[in-house]
Amino acid sequence: MDVLIGIISVIVIIYLLWQRQELTKFQVTQYEMESIQASGEIKIAVVSDLHCFTYGKGNERLLQAVKNAAPDLILIPGDLIVTAKTQKYGIALDFARALCTLSVPVFFSNGNHESKAGLADSDSYLAYQQYERKLRQYGVKVLNNESCELSVRGTAIRVSGVELPLSCYKKGRKPVLEEGGLSCLLGTASKRHLQILLAHHPAFAEQYAAWGADLAVCGHNHGGLVSIPGLGSIVSPQFVPFPKYDAGEFTVDGRKIYISRGLGTHTFHIRVFNRAELLFITVKPKNKSMGECYGTDSKTGVL
Repeated sequence: MDVLIGIISVIVIIYLLWQRQELTKFQVTQYEMESIQASGEIKIAVVSDLHCFTYGKGNERLLQAVKNAAPDLILIPGDLIVTAKTQKYGIALDFARALCTLSVPVFFSNGNHESKAGLADSDSYLAYQQYERKLRQYGVKVLNNESCELSVRGTAIRVSGVELPLSCYKKGRKPVLEEGGLSCLLGTASKRHLQILLAHHPAFAEQYAAWGADLAVCGHNHGGLVSIPGLGSIVSPQFVPFPKYDAGEFTVDGRKIYISRGLGTHTFHIRVFNRAELLFITVKPKNKSMGECYGTDSKTGVL
């Protein structure tokens, strides 16, 4: 029995040390897609679910990875913070400010942690108000049920950010978004632009595509915390087993959904075969006669 206890103790210690190291690393994952709306090649960085994590002093490793890729757009689909940890909001703000020094547009929409903090009866309400105000002051374009149009390398782009109702995030049950809910929040999608959607929760991928998003970026599921190679994630943050939309690239009716594993964790600080990641998506022009958009996963690197 003593030998068995000793073996188990060693395994537990090794696992804890491995997890401690694993949570200090992130990988860079790159995707490519083609779009008939694109006039030139556009590189997009996706920073999701930072949750006030740091990779090096002042997040220098993460910032350098973004710099090295030289993106044309930076998209943040929510959860830079952890609602109750107001003393750490400065980490998220410092990183957002650093991203804004790269002289490319930075777009942000709320995740569930920002939405909770923004409730009038939240203990984090005042800190959140200051947090959002500073994001805007630094130059971050905050899009909560709003849209913004711009031109990048000759391509007309419309970026929309949806702030989903907190009822969509209730644990222990399949998330529900009423039919037509996106149109109520955002109006109609643009057919004249490359329509990009920031939507924190990936469970509604079919609705994002049906609404008209040519490219949607999501986070929230953190890759499922624990992933089994070849099978996928075991459980979502809502405790939904084997979520369909956990992480990666998905095509729904010819439209693209990219789901990040996120860069941080909260509550359950676990990542098993599920390393944190920084996403880059390269959108390339496509001849209109060739039909629908498609994409391929190109490569992954560890930092």
